[in-house]
Amino acid sequence: MKKTLLSTLIAGLCIASQTTHAQQAGFLAEVDSRLTYEDNILRASDANAESDTSLVVAPELTLAGIVGKQRFSATYQGEYAKYFDNSEVDYTDHDIRLRADFDHSPRLASSFNVQYKDKHEDFGELDNIFDGFTEFNLYTEKQVNGELTYGRQDSFGQLVLRLGKTDREYENNGQEFRSYDRDLASLAFYYRIAPRTRLLAEVIHQDFSFNPELGFLDLDNKYLVYQAGVEWALTNQLEGTVKVGYQDRDFRLDNLRDVDGLSYEADLEWKPNTFTEIGLVARRESIDSSIESAGGFLRTTYGINVSHGLTELTKLKGSIGYSKDELVFIDNREDERRFIEAGITHNLLYWVELGVNVRHDNRDSTQVSAEYEVNSVNLTAKLSFD
Repeated sequence: MKKTLLSTLIAGLCIASQTTHAQQAGFLAEVDSRLTYEDNILRASDANAESDTSLVVAPELTLAGIVGKQRFSATYQGEYAKYFDNSEVDYTDHDIRLRADFDHSPRLASSFNVQYKDKHEDFGELDNIFDGFTEFNLYTEKQVNGELTYGRQDSFGQLVLRLGKTDREYENNGQEFRSYDRDLASLAFYYRIAPRTRLLAEVIHQDFSFNPELGFLDLDNKYLVYQAGVEWALTNQLEGTVKVGYQDRDFRLDNLRDVDGLSYEADLEWKPNTFTEIGLVARRESIDSSIESAGGFLRTTYGINVSHGLTELTKLKGSIGYSKDELVFIDNREDERRFIEAGITHNLLYWVELGVNVRHDNRDSTQVSAEYEVNSVNLTAKLSFD
């Protein structure tokens, strides 16, 4: 249920690509579960906060096959949440993905995937004020994506073209005005300057089309991002990608303020020793607003996560994150989000992992009614079968 700030930094297409390429033929099943106590389940102000305990079960099933050089996979991810006192907050998430990867020649490859989601939306990631809400936002989403690659990852040059279509429909809480169709097109060029280092340049174009009901503004807009950067794996200890560029979100209606300026993203992984992994992430991007007729806003995010093995079976884990939202459409409102999380996991068996963690989230704002804080304690269990 709690999607961290760090998780928002990974683009959906990249996740799908990395997951599939790492998947071997066969069947894999994982079941994550957690028992959670939260003192503010809907991220409301202190005066309206409600506490509750929930049980969440999240299975993931993957079936993958290989035919010659071609790879195919089908994945189901679910999340079923039951709250002990506030049953109206219960939710059931479904995420189904089908993917095919084709190796046409030594230089040419392609992939295609379709995805269907029926999910809830965590209020902690939105700019809305949540007092008065009694359930999470619910939406369905359909995606079709394709990728054509000329050149290999170890080639001196590589060209990657991505095309995609998304249809998202909101269902409740008066969020229907946010339903949209999105067309995506991106082109990236990578050039190898050293055995473990590539320069890159990319352009991403997204065209959002809304169909609002009477009384709501038309939020149609075009979102362009131009970036250049470097991708490297200097040693087995340090690897990552850094991109810097320019972004421009242009709304069709003149009374909605356009969002433009500096764009950047970074994702770095450092392994100072055998037992420790440190991840650093940063991003500056334009986000769709969840407030009626507000358009979009700028969000800047930084985060760090650390994993340290006390023994071969026991790990300490911690994360800390900060984000700043510049809501230029409401008297230059600014929100600052922070979270800190710490916990420990232990592999009871090779297929059973148990854990416990504590977490604190808060949002400070120049608009007092937008502030909230929440504390949670989680008992977790993960089962893996292959």
